[in-house]
Amino acid sequence: MKNSTRKLLEDFSSHANWRTVGLPSDMERFLDFITEAYRNGEYEISLDEFLDVIKTSPDHRKTNLSSRQRELASKMFMFNKYEDGIKLLRKYERKT
Repeated sequence: MKNSTRKLLEDFSSHANWRTVGLPSDMERFLDFITEAYRNGEYEISLDEFLDVIKTSPDHRKTNLSSRQRELASKMFMFNKYEDGIKLLRKYERKT
């Protein structure tokens, strides 16, 4: 992953509210990441690389299993949003 893409994903991750995915400010930062990934031709960032960049919250060990599962589910949801965003942008590119 290129540095500019990584930085935007890190910025999103450090500000994201993982308990309430989809807040407008979070989504704006995430869309910036998707757009940068697309511009850089990073159409197939792996789930492992994605999770490695966003890492686990510092208080992860203090939370119960249910909270950790919910956080992971949110991260998986956002990874799927990345994949969907790239597919949409590539499809649009082919039509123009």
